[in-house]
Amino acid sequence: MNSLAEIIEKNDRVNNKVKIQLGTLLLAHMLIMPQDLEFALEHQKFSNQLLGEILVRIGALEPDDLDRILRLQCSI
Repeated sequence: MNSLAEIIEKNDRVNNKVKIQLGTLLLAHMLIMPQDLEFALEHQKFSNQLLGEILVRIGALEPDDLDRILRLQCSI
């Protein structure tokens, strides 16, 4: 598992903020399995759902964990 510092260093900076994809954060915090992310990303291509919504709906992620990671993503 990469540390948050390593992930931040490897991602793009926009307006002096780091842009880290939700899936990357979820995997780094070991909240989902890689195959769940792959499934959700594939499903997202054919739906209007957000990635987090899909992961919660399929039972791969708890709503509280999604909220926590989204807050983290916004604060980075």
